[in-house]
Amino acid sequence: MSDVNGSPAPAPSTDAPAWTVKARPVVDVSSRILCLVLGGGLLVGGLVGLFTDVGEGQLITVLAAGLLLLVMPSIVDWIGSLKLGPFEVHLVREIAATARGTANTLRRMGMGRELDAYATVYTELRGPDLKAMRGAILDRIVQRVSNASAVQKFDKGEVKDLFMRGSPIVRVLALGLMEGDPSLIDSAVLLEAINKSLTGNEQYHALKVIRDGWGQLSQAQRTELLAAINANPQIEKGPARREVAREIQGLSKSPWIPSNT
Repeated sequence: MSDVNGSPAPAPSTDAPAWTVKARPVVDVSSRILCLVLGGGLLVGGLVGLFTDVGEGQLITVLAAGLLLLVMPSIVDWIGSLKLGPFEVHLVREIAATARGTANTLRRMGMGRELDAYATVYTELRGPDLKAMRGAILDRIVQRVSNASAVQKFDKGEVKDLFMRGSPIVRVLALGLMEGDPSLIDSAVLLEAINKSLTGNEQYHALKVIRDGWGQLSQAQRTELLAAINANPQIEKGPARREVAREIQGLSKSPWIPSNT
């Protein structure tokens, strides 16, 4: 590798591989525990719902999503060991086309094959009856990259490019990286995700980034994003989105705390 002047670049530090090897099991274990906790919580909630007035359709959705989250790690391990041929989605390869450094970091952390497997399952599940499962799988992808960005530094410019130039699933993945590392937050990306989201999931995760990264935003950015949230009718159509939007509106009414930016 050479620097911009053509002279040889310094050899990579031997600490980097050790760090990524050490970080990988931390990310993997924490993600699997979260998956099991969320899945168990949904199943318990569904069982409690059997004794309430909750509609049958909602109960089935909750129970199905909970069961999927419980078995998800095993399913993905199995799929990741298969050669899926023309049906396989090369998510990390798609990321590399826009953000090579981000893709290389994910590969060094051993997440390439797993993310590709998740993306393949997500793409192949079609139909309105599978909407909840698709959402659960996408949330799993977001959680994995969020965990990764919490322990490994990613380039802010690359993350922004991923969102602006990526497919719907990659746009959500970029927001997941921001969830794990607030220093990656970009207000232009968040404004785009609120005003011109390609999917409901994208808008939901943008709202989460705004809520959790409220202290990273300047007063002008907060005002602009809040105005976009208040003016967007799509947010009201999703219960989860609506709830996060209400929390952001509550933050806006709290005494102003200077941002970290």
